[in-house]
Amino acid sequence: MRPADRAAPIVCAALNFAAAVALLFVLAPATPLVADPAARVVYVGTHLLEWRLGWLTWIAAGLSLLWFYTWWRARISAPHIALIFAALGLCADLTAETILIVSGPDTFLQRAPFAFALTGGVANGLYTIAGALLTLSTPLSLVARVWAWTMWAAGALLSIGALFALPFLVAASTAVLFALFCPWCVYLAVRLR
Repeated sequence: MRPADRAAPIVCAALNFAAAVALLFVLAPATPLVADPAARVVYVGTHLLEWRLGWLTWIAAGLSLLWFYTWWRARISAPHIALIFAALGLCADLTAETILIVSGPDTFLQRAPFAFALTGGVANGLYTIAGALLTLSTPLSLVARVWAWTMWAAGALLSIGALFALPFLVAASTAVLFALFCPWCVYLAVRLR
């Protein structure tokens, strides 16, 4: 396999890592982890450019995820339904992140709860279903299966936390999900060559 044939999983790993870093260092102060809504609004208002660039990073990560899932499905001949779930997830993600990008401090408190539930709950849930379907069709060792199902369990918990506004569950499951997902992409780039 030529290196270009592995671009999708490597780019996906890199962009999802960048999105996780952006979440940790740029976006987190305006998430529900900060209990005081007024402090979140002030943060968005004083860091609007960084806020918007952070969400653009997440859009890039979502686009790369669909590319990666397409690459993965082609290598294992999995059903196309996985890509349908992933594409629906991307639509939800793009909608939520666009809402967050265009929301300034004056509309942030009204729009953010819906956007966070849409990206963390709906989009992530659909991405998780797609990944689980691809995993079911992939020949893997026992260790890789445990790794994958731990990762998808974290994705499911993230969705539950986002839909029910449980910020600490969202934060913990996001950390586990991205710590497992980014190397997973690299693993599959080698495993499915």
